[in-house]
Amino acid sequence: MKSAKLLFFAMVVAPLNSIAAPQWDARPAQQVPADDSSLVGDWRGKSVCVVRDSACRDEDSLYQLTKMVAKPGWFSMKLDKIVDGKPVTMGTTECSYDSAKRALTCEFPRGVFRFTIQANKMTGTMNLTDGTLWRNITLTKPPRPSDLRLRTRESAS
Repeated sequence: MKSAKLLFFAMVVAPLNSIAAPQWDARPAQQVPADDSSLVGDWRGKSVCVVRDSACRDEDSLYQLTKMVAKPGWFSMKLDKIVDGKPVTMGTTECSYDSAKRALTCEFPRGVFRFTIQANKMTGTMNLTDGTLWRNITLTKPPRPSDLRLRTRESAS
């Protein structure tokens, strides 16, 4: 009796199962996001006012990016201006990162920051909610100490 059931399964059920199951997966492959850990850390540079006759002032800036563990693809950005050589915090905002475009977008109540990142350089703008271009921002990320040691070894070779 066991062999009859096994034969029935092999002859009838197994072929039906292979007909019903596609030979390929119709869903599009998910792209593996680019490693965004290089964004984490301190970014320093200039934030230059575009609207000159306003309360806006040019600033030396320090922006600190950290990953938001609970929100993949999102970062927290702490914004400091440098006054008398010391950071003064202006606020913190959440930013979404598009790895394909290497673009960081940070919306906040008064407007939006938009940055593009290439290697250790971040360039962008701050626009007010009415669309007014308020600031042009250029920041660089200093190399990590391990990167400096590697470059020193490579140049010694």
